[in-house]
Amino acid sequence: MTSTVLDVTLLLLCVSASVVVLGGIEGRSDPGADESAADVAADRIVTETATVTYDVAGGDHDSRTVHATLAELLVMAVEDRGIDSGTSDPDAIDPRAADRFRAGAIEAVEHAMGPRTRLDVRYDADGRSETTEEHGTSDRPARTIGTGPEPPADTDVSVAVVTHPSSSDTESSETDRFRIVVRTW
Repeated sequence: MTSTVLDVTLLLLCVSASVVVLGGIEGRSDPGADESAADVAADRIVTETATVTYDVAGGDHDSRTVHATLAELLVMAVEDRGIDSGTSDPDAIDPRAADRFRAGAIEAVEHAMGPRTRLDVRYDADGRSETTEEHGTSDRPARTIGTGPEPPADTDVSVAVVTHPSSSDTESSETDRFRIVVRTW
């Protein structure tokens, strides 16, 4: 009888100890829980893909389709490179086809990211995010692209920055990159 009481007591102590230990583990935060919403959104733009179909004029087909990550689509929209505009000259870009691609890319990214995410894309010349001739970037467009609404002034905003290489077919230098600023609220 004494051994049975001792066994039951020992069993209850082990169960109690395991409840305390497991309860402590359950209360701990997940290692990924420290990530901000902007970090999660930044991960999504470099991993999620989307397809953009845009109309072209004068080509063999009436439309072209591009499938790429969200970040690649944004970079291509800023650069106007890699956009098949349906012309026989591969270096010629039909501005209307480029505009249709850009609008489609922005719409695809906004749809994927949702209403509480703002993305701003600009060419990063030697880490200065500029597009001026004195910095040797005259071959880059002088525009930036923004998607999504601006965050309200009275809300907390989390920010992350993604650096993405150029989408051009030529070998790019280390400074040939784009900066994508991700803001979520």
